[in-house]
Amino acid sequence: MRVFLALLFLVNIATGHGDYLFGAVFSTAVIILFRRIDMGRGAEMFAIAFVVAGLLMVIPYAFYTNGFVYLDERYGNRLTLGFDNPNTLAYYSFALFATLLCLIDHAKLTRGMKNIASLVVSALILPVLMYSYSRTCFMLALLMLLLFWLAPLLRVAPNRKVCIVLTLVIVGFQFASVMRWGSNPALDVLLNQALTGRVWFSWQMFQAVGLPNPLFGMNIEPYKPVDFFFIAMFYSAGGIASVVMLFCYFHLLGNMRSLSRFMRWVVVVFLLTTLTETYFLVPVFNVSLLLLCRGKEMINSKLEG
Repeated sequence: MRVFLALLFLVNIATGHGDYLFGAVFSTAVIILFRRIDMGRGAEMFAIAFVVAGLLMVIPYAFYTNGFVYLDERYGNRLTLGFDNPNTLAYYSFALFATLLCLIDHAKLTRGMKNIASLVVSALILPVLMYSYSRTCFMLALLMLLLFWLAPLLRVAPNRKVCIVLTLVIVGFQFASVMRWGSNPALDVLLNQALTGRVWFSWQMFQAVGLPNPLFGMNIEPYKPVDFFFIAMFYSAGGIASVVMLFCYFHLLGNMRSLSRFMRWVVVVFLLTTLTETYFLVPVFNVSLLLLCRGKEMINSKLEG
């Protein structure tokens, strides 16, 4: 499967079309390396790397600018801290937030100490998300914090079937909202406003090129921003490669049974990001991929213990 994806990636690059499969190839390499590291140690390394990389962005940028904001027509000044746009900063901070909460959840601490630690982390990161004005990341971060507190009290947690159904619902929603654009103008306007223009931008690409090519991807750069993840994936990677990647992800979801209740909810939260963001294939940003790849090893460690 990995060889198949790598070959399709090379073919797409050679023909000058989409490079979206780079995310799949890069994710595979990172996951293979991450599986050689202890779960707790890996989370610590990623948390430290997030902070150090952020500082490497902010400190040099401080010498070349008079401000750390981006002027947005809708929201006014949005915090960037040296990143190319506020949404990148928001998702970066959101991924760091998820990593730290997973690290706290995995630590051998009392529930009270874990809750205190989560409040400290929230006080540091949530203001950054708030002033970046990324509604998706801020709302999902609040949801993740709430789930961190409630997960030990909940008797149920999402499983593989729930995540597969959620994925298919999101895929169906994104394609249906684009392909049926214009059939109900009043509803289309409300939906497009709620999603800040994402439906319209994806519809523009659909109108120009039609359905995704089954085999080869295309360069979607002229149609950006295309922020529906599965729309971007199917058009840029091609239909067959996208279906293969979905099946690989569904197989990986089988490791959910070994995760803690909170970590299972983290997988669901990151799935929800595909509604409005396209960072899902980047393992550095998508903590849930790293959690899932360690699931089987966590089962073995429990059995050995």
